[in-house]
Amino acid sequence: MEKVSCTNLKEQVLKLQKEVPRTLGIDIVNVLSSYSRITGSTGLVKAVEGLKEGLENAGLPAKVYKVENNARRGFIETPTGWDPLEAELVIRIGEKVLGRFNLLEHPTLLSAHSPGGEGCGRLVVCERECSGEVVLTDLNPYDAYLSVDAKLILHYDKNRFHEAVPYTGLFLKASEVKQGKVVMNIPYRLATDLISRLLVNPSLEVEVCWKARVRFHTAGLPVLVSCGGRPTTLIVSHVCHPKPGAHDNASGSAANFLAAFAKGNLRDPSLGGVCHVWVPEYTGTVFLKDILGELPEHVVNLDMVGSKQSVTGSVLSVVNPPLFMPGRVASAMYVSARSVLDAVESFEGVHQPSIRYDISPYSAGSDHDVFITWGVDSGMLNEWPSKYYHTDMDTPDTISPSQLSNTAVIALLTSYVLSDPGLSERANKAYREYLAGWYSVKSTLTGVEAPSLGDLNSGYRRPTGLESPVSMRFIYKTLGRDTFYKLRKIKGAYSYLTVYAPVAESIGLKDHLSRYIREGLVEWSKEEAETLAKVWEELKAVVGW
Repeated sequence: MEKVSCTNLKEQVLKLQKEVPRTLGIDIVNVLSSYSRITGSTGLVKAVEGLKEGLENAGLPAKVYKVENNARRGFIETPTGWDPLEAELVIRIGEKVLGRFNLLEHPTLLSAHSPGGEGCGRLVVCERECSGEVVLTDLNPYDAYLSVDAKLILHYDKNRFHEAVPYTGLFLKASEVKQGKVVMNIPYRLATDLISRLLVNPSLEVEVCWKARVRFHTAGLPVLVSCGGRPTTLIVSHVCHPKPGAHDNASGSAANFLAAFAKGNLRDPSLGGVCHVWVPEYTGTVFLKDILGELPEHVVNLDMVGSKQSVTGSVLSVVNPPLFMPGRVASAMYVSARSVLDAVESFEGVHQPSIRYDISPYSAGSDHDVFITWGVDSGMLNEWPSKYYHTDMDTPDTISPSQLSNTAVIALLTSYVLSDPGLSERANKAYREYLAGWYSVKSTLTGVEAPSLGDLNSGYRRPTGLESPVSMRFIYKTLGRDTFYKLRKIKGAYSYLTVYAPVAESIGLKDHLSRYIREGLVEWSKEEAETLAKVWEELKAVVGW
């Protein structure tokens, strides 16, 4: 391929856009959304097999690898295999039905990996310590499953769309399965109605009847790989999540497929190092070292992209890796995003954004985290917030076919920019200057001291001894419930404890808590900062770092 220059970058955009079909992406989203793709389910296996068949029909290499159930890599454990077969829930006061749900209409009704069971019982409301036949709670579902004495746990979440049934997961190991103890989810609106009624009249009898049939198995977890050779740039997307799961993350999986399809049509030898991977989130990614045989140089993570922003309320973000890591993926992604998305003109003819997009400090919670713990230059394209995130209303009609195509073009264009050392250097320099200005403005608005970008990578060395991010479940099990619930209330604690601090500690970076506060523009109170510092010291002692 002719090396990309600033003068022909727009030509590359047009070239790529011609090879990305505008309707194929939404077709893939529709197909994937028809499967319940919970990690460990046979629905996930079938969805991945469908993607594999599509790749092969397009003349592209495709191979599915199996990750065993109940396996462990670093701090990440794979769950037992689980399929939801049937679930029903009826909530009534006397003859008046307040809520009626079934699995067919509300695929997120059952918490992932909930055991089966059935019965009827009186509802009680739980805040922290409680028991009863049926317990209504907003406790963490896994914690509630372990600590609450009940036959049915009804979970609600005020942070999800209030009219929708939220998605939650237990992700149990085989040894944790308690037959007959069921966990189901109900909308926040219904939960508040029930709580209000019981507050007004504590003696009120709210009857709940339920039935759930599930199947546990050991079919394993699928990882789909489409590589033409040595993986130089890897485009990864997690394909798991319950039905429908369109924005999260049938969208990223479809955009990844479009990128592979376009690459296949171009048949450009210089793109032979671009590798495409579809994984169960985290649980498949941590095994990619073994599957790929060697680590890529760059990783582009596509997680929740291509939505109709007027519906989801989202902003597309280029998510940076921690700033102490040297790398060029974020700069290449940002330049590529601007090249593709600045598609409208001002009155004076200046190119302007056609959708909402911005940059973001490092944020954990997706597959780029795994590569960052391995020291691989990684960034993410992600839309947030998302109105119907983790609910049964995350449907394909919230996805934009044209924006799926744009995401695929951005992902491939990122590879083009990275392939040209001169352009990559210019993009990186320009992006660093832009990033400094961005932080200066944000600092002015928030009052949080901006990070110094001058000595970011001084003394950097590749982290060692980290096989995976730290999981919050590990923190829950080792540091206890009280610490776990304290951390849930501190915004940014997850990103700091699971990835940022472990990687910084591994490379010998001092005072990384202060760095994280400045880098993430975190507005913690003194008490919250002290809590994080204390928890980190406790975690280090447990792990032996």
